[in-house]
Amino acid sequence: MNPKLIMRILSQTDMKTKLRLAKVIPKLGSGDEIAKCMLCPNMCLYACPVFDAERRLTVSPSVKSRIAYFGGNEAIYHCLPCDACKENCRMEISVNDSLRKLRNGKYGDKIDGWLKKISKRTEERDGRILYFPGCRTFEFGLFEKNVECLEKLGIDFALTSEIVCCGMPYYEIGDKRYMEYFSRLKKVASGYERVISSCPHCVSVMRELGIRAEHLLTVLRPLKIGGTVSYHDPCLMARKLCLIEEPRDFLKACSLEIAEPAFSKKQTACCGYGGVYRLLYPENAEKIAERRRKQLEFEVVTACPACSAALRGKDLAELLLEVL
Repeated sequence: MNPKLIMRILSQTDMKTKLRLAKVIPKLGSGDEIAKCMLCPNMCLYACPVFDAERRLTVSPSVKSRIAYFGGNEAIYHCLPCDACKENCRMEISVNDSLRKLRNGKYGDKIDGWLKKISKRTEERDGRILYFPGCRTFEFGLFEKNVECLEKLGIDFALTSEIVCCGMPYYEIGDKRYMEYFSRLKKVASGYERVISSCPHCVSVMRELGIRAEHLLTVLRPLKIGGTVSYHDPCLMARKLCLIEEPRDFLKACSLEIAEPAFSKKQTACCGYGGVYRLLYPENAEKIAERRRKQLEFEVVTACPACSAALRGKDLAELLLEVL
């Protein structure tokens, strides 16, 4: 599309015309998603947690796409991999996925420092399936708890110190070093029947690479606990892995009553700690987390290390350890 033509459309058409245009855009075919998103009058704005936290149109979904199209840089990092935009988009466009392709690795040094700070070597252990913690599990102190839970449940699992991170942080910012992590991860995973991880983002990345990966939930065994909990659906768990009823069935099998929050399942509300947003803009991430915490009435249970930290809740393995 001609940039001058796009600027004319955006600057000279009224809202009524833009709304009519929004009905036509989905019929344009498999064109550039950035261009299609930028022509939309920000119909998913109300669902964007980043806009809600920062309250400026510069970081709203459609405007970020316009900035990216015309070569802008900083605003395209102000995004979460929550896919709230895609869930509420007639064209099913993931703004973060589209922007990721245009990011140039800015903040790579910051990611380096963070990974070095939280990385931890694990003891080698043989098993049929590989437990891959992921960097967030280390960061939020869940690694030892998950390992203890798997051991007490009698799961045959392996551990390796060959790779700590799947490369997601570099992938999110467009730093080419993610390719090194992807290559190493595929090589390590090939030696096992399958891979399990407590991080939905890690599982999503591994599946993109063709690795047979599953969430830790699939190997956990329910135990009688009792009580009432608020279950928070991690964005990637619900929207990319499509694990919605499975965690609920697990909690019910634990004799727990589930109090559904105002936003749940595929319409869940982001916790703000996903991707690298919290590493780059911690104050804004905390605003998103605080808003979500207010929507959860009972003790929070979730299935993601980042979500459990953001919402001050418990991960599934932590919950089981209370009775193991």
